[in-house]
Amino acid sequence: MKEINFDHNNIGGLADIYAFPPNDLLRVRHDYRSDRHYVEMKTRDNIVAIPVYPDRSFVFDEQKSTADGGDYWQVSIEGVIPKLRYEVSQLIEVLERGEWLVLSQDHNGIVHLSGSVEVPLSFACEKTTGDSYTSLNGSSFTFSGSQPTPSLIIDMDDLNHI
Repeated sequence: MKEINFDHNNIGGLADIYAFPPNDLLRVRHDYRSDRHYVEMKTRDNIVAIPVYPDRSFVFDEQKSTADGGDYWQVSIEGVIPKLRYEVSQLIEVLERGEWLVLSQDHNGIVHLSGSVEVPLSFACEKTTGDSYTSLNGSSFTFSGSQPTPSLIIDMDDLNHI
């Protein structure tokens, strides 16, 4: 019999987000002895780190669906980049024009690799100054895409060591 064991130490939300172009991925190595996956990069030069803004919702969401061609998983990674600034707008434009693989780590330490070289994620952003003095000025973003398999769980202690 197989049984799902619950871990009651459970915290919601994301802790880290790193996006990189598909061409920068050397491979996803599978260790058959431990049955774990590891990311290996050609270069770290094009990685875009998106810090998680305190007290805001950063979400990894993945939903399985079925179509005529078979099963697929709709992935969405959402967050907020605070304050509309020149330096940030240039990086947002790079993200909007590219295709991405995304490593996202939740507050429980679980790292997901979303997207693939064949089916990367796209980036969309909505910028706003807010409608009042106390409103948030910034950019709400989403990495999204449909992929033929669920996001891989990657064995990685710290995303800073990609």
